[in-house]
Amino acid sequence: MSRVRERVGTWIGWAFFADLASALGLTFGYMFSRSVTMQYPDKEKWLPYSRYRGHHFLKRDQEGEIKCVACELCARICPCDCIEVIPYEDEKGNRRPAKFEIDMARCLFCGLCEDACPADAIALGQQYEFSSFSSRDLVIGRDNLLGKPGKATTGGGVVAARLNTEQDVLVETSEPQGYNWWRNIRQM
Repeated sequence: MSRVRERVGTWIGWAFFADLASALGLTFGYMFSRSVTMQYPDKEKWLPYSRYRGHHFLKRDQEGEIKCVACELCARICPCDCIEVIPYEDEKGNRRPAKFEIDMARCLFCGLCEDACPADAIALGQQYEFSSFSSRDLVIGRDNLLGKPGKATTGGGVVAARLNTEQDVLVETSEPQGYNWWRNIRQM
């Protein structure tokens, strides 16, 4: 019985040692390979995929009117209670939002507001560069939400960019499609 235990113990020891050796080989392989550093925002910028959930935006219909009918379903389904909608009726009798605000400091970017909207008026877009020193600046109103960029059509790459700090801190790029950053990572 003791010889069986010794054989099993020896086998487990060698298996553990083989796993440890392969893990150390992987670690040392990455340690001595070329590092992959994205030069954001000075020289490179990431283009989000079309399924990315970034900053909210409001959509317009064919006549240029806001699609939102102020049903307040987005505000009711929001788990963090960051959406505030106050409805009114315009001169045509259509229900529209008099006030539509989203507190981006509280938002989870879960996409439930996008799913609950019956008019397909709100969506999560491609903008991911927004920050502020004050949480009051992160409360975005209806007019600002109408001006935000929509969903990305292409993405998932890295493009050449330039950091512009003359008026405001902006990252500018002119390329619609970028290179595949995954090719820089050492493959096994």
